[in-house]
Amino acid sequence: MTPFPSSLIISSSSQSSRQKALEIFFKLNHLPDNNPDLFELTNYSIETVRQLKKFLSQKAYNHSSKIIFIPEAHQLNLESQNTLLKTLEDPGENNYIILTSTRPARLLPTIISRCHQIKVTETQPVKSVTPIKTSGQVKKDLNLAPTLYTDKNEIKNLLLEQITAWQAELIKQPSTQNAKKLSSLIHSLELIEANVDPKSALDWFLLS
Repeated sequence: MTPFPSSLIISSSSQSSRQKALEIFFKLNHLPDNNPDLFELTNYSIETVRQLKKFLSQKAYNHSSKIIFIPEAHQLNLESQNTLLKTLEDPGENNYIILTSTRPARLLPTIISRCHQIKVTETQPVKSVTPIKTSGQVKKDLNLAPTLYTDKNEIKNLLLEQITAWQAELIKQPSTQNAKKLSSLIHSLELIEANVDPKSALDWFLLS
């Protein structure tokens, strides 16, 4: 299981999300500072965006993954965004596409739908985020109150709250363990969206 979905949007009210995105991915993937497997988009022209698919198709130099980083992705015009969409649809195995934006509403809905979103809120302290419940704590709740999380919407809300909390924890302390926990939560939510029994989806998270 990869620590993150292959495509990710990190949005923020300031450009600090750019540095945070690099910090998280470099720490998790043990990448060198000058990494030939990283393509950082600095030119938003359609010609440059077309180069991204070719970059991902090439063999990595010194790592198992190739990474495309697009800061302030909303600066891409409509034609460039449509071209990027084709790359997002098939980034290749073990590759990552990271977008950051201070104005994500300017991105095509189809781009947003193909990316997992992490919202960085600089104005709120981390302590204001929903406290993280470990799988052990959730399991204890289930043992003490078997009827607590039986409704589909209740379970979805539980998972959404914990995804938000673990996103904040990952931003605060990037680690493979935190990334895998976040990935498990996201997958459990995806199972529910795919009409898997909610209790089974929650059990998958508890056992992962």
